[in-house]
Amino acid sequence: MREEPISMEAEYDVIILGAGAAGLSAGLYTARAMMNTLILESLGPGGQLLITDEIENYPGFRNGVKGPELSQEMEEQTTRFGAKLEYTEVEGLDDLDKPLKVVHTYDRDYTARAIIIATGGAHNKLGVPGEEAYAGKGVSYCAVCDGNFFRGQDVVVVGGGDSALDEGHYLSGIVNSVTIIHRRDEL
Repeated sequence: MREEPISMEAEYDVIILGAGAAGLSAGLYTARAMMNTLILESLGPGGQLLITDEIENYPGFRNGVKGPELSQEMEEQTTRFGAKLEYTEVEGLDDLDKPLKVVHTYDRDYTARAIIIATGGAHNKLGVPGEEAYAGKGVSYCAVCDGNFFRGQDVVVVGGGDSALDEGHYLSGIVNSVTIIHRRDEL
């Protein structure tokens, strides 16, 4: 963490944590509004898009688009309007209740008047053999995103919580049959 005093002048109007679709979209809007914008990302732009093979339900791409391709387009559009993108690990936030917020990263601190948190989420994985190899090739984590790929087929939904049941219900209107696998006797 930084020990010298921080200047009272913000380096950025907005710092966005995460460069997935939400973070890049936020960066596009803030940069177009002439706000000095920094997007911090630990891995690479795109988030879940980077592991999505084919996207058929995104407006403007009648024939679908590969996730990494869409991610690259989003990054280029966002940076074209002046948003800066830096790759670093965020280690903490301070002074969130003050006019000047502080973002601590692996190699330095940044200051901004506003912080947008768009760090995304992660899917719960089963950890079973073949899961990683078949991700995007039959193993899916989003019924709304990928359900149409399984039209007319028999599918399995693993889980017993609300999300699993919602996904199964959604799929029931698309696929031939849905089997719910749950580790308990009741849902």
